Amino acid sequence: MAAAAPLEVNKPADQGTELQRKLLATPNPAPSRFPSFDPRYPPPPGTPDVFQLSQDYPKTFKEETFPWSAIDFKAFPTEYMGAVLSYCLEGNVDVDFKVQDNKVRKWYHAPWLHDDGDQFGAGREYHHGLTRERKARPFELHRSQSAPGQNWAVGFYNDRGGTALGKVWRTASGYPDPYASTFPVNTVACKLLFTDASVEQIPYLVGSKTWTANIYPDTAYNKPRVDKPMRLLQLDVAVKDPRVADTTGWIYGTFVYDGGGAGKTVWDRMVPVGLSWGDDRQDRTDANRDGVFVNTSLTQARITSSLVEQTGWDYGNRAYVRHHGLGGRVNGPIDSPVSSCISCHGRAGTYAGTTIGPKSGQPMAMAYFAASKPSDFPLSQFDEFFKPIPGGAHIETQNNERFVTTDYSLQLTGGIRNFYQNLRSQPVMKALHARGVSAMAAKELQAVEPLPKVARDAD
Repeated sequence: MAAAAPLEVNKPADQGTELQRKLLATPNPAPSRFPSFDPRYPPPPGTPDVFQLSQDYPKTFKEETFPWSAIDFKAFPTEYMGAVLSYCLEGNVDVDFKVQDNKVRKWYHAPWLHDDGDQFGAGREYHHGLTRERKARPFELHRSQSAPGQNWAVGFYNDRGGTALGKVWRTASGYPDPYASTFPVNTVACKLLFTDASVEQIPYLVGSKTWTANIYPDTAYNKPRVDKPMRLLQLDVAVKDPRVADTTGWIYGTFVYDGGGAGKTVWDRMVPVGLSWGDDRQDRTDANRDGVFVNTSLTQARITSSLVEQTGWDYGNRAYVRHHGLGGRVNGPIDSPVSSCISCHGRAGTYAGTTIGPKSGQPMAMAYFAASKPSDFPLSQFDEFFKPIPGGAHIETQNNERFVTTDYSLQLTGGIRNFYQNLRSQPVMKALHARGVSAMAAKELQAVEPLPKVARDAD
């Protein structure tokens, strides 16, 4: 089912005139260099190899031939995903994903994920820039998994994506411009997702890539943070492919690490879980069915059926999956079973108001968070969360409120949310209020409810 054509971005009448003049007249709340990690959890003095945000965003990008462009992603999803994965790994493996040091091509991080205002404690840690993801509930990842696991991740964009990050964040006023968040064709995003679950709990993690991360002792997320070993569990890729420009604009793929696989390296043992480029809005087959299965009614996704868990099989240290997204849609092992890659990222958007107030930075709702499994998902809300969202920055209405979409980038949405949440407590708010840019004084803003977090699930 084809999505409607993207709406033109019509900024509110004063967005580019009076409001911009007021913003330019105020102190710039954004530093010249964005922080790399959460300042509340700094590294001890002398800590080597502290994470540095890759933020020298380019204004142009080089033309190149992309290997996946010649691959029919519908007929050959594994080959398509393999080509994208190779592109993401090239040069990054050699520098252990210090992506600004890549000798082949530079990659870039989205800013303002270092500090979420201390509401959720998900800000970047200082070893590798990981941010906290949805936790893995007991038995979600493996039959042996009796305890929940923390999951943390780091994502990065190629140079095409880096140009869009710069346009959103490197503004004259210092305020992010979500209206600029349309990514160029063949933007690529890659994300490494690590878990603190042990090999005993998840046997297929044997031999996985291991990083040390400064995270919480357990999933109660109690302070202080401590150093813990993390194992690579999942890897996500996304491509803005021109062949799907008339629907979502994006193709998403997700991999799981298979410790029992035949590959010689960790990267050879990353197995495709699935590929998707839409949410099959018209299909509600098995939408309230729990567990893992292949829904053959879906036409905008491809699932690796050999990874679907089979009752009674002894997998040893081979990987398998225990759930997909709602109705069998594509999701990674760590992701929520009541959503999908496309559904979550399609709801990347921020409040479209023109003055700085209690809703500035408010993200679009992504899923029905009270539902913890598909059988709990209210189908009355299916159309709201699984309708096709066009790519690019445009206006979407949700619950009678207007949002600017950030072109499937939850990292942009999350950063904008964090920026405004932190701005509430800054002295500059007094100046904004005095100049009429803010509808509320700093003290009043601090008293309102914190902005919702940008996440796939309640925790």
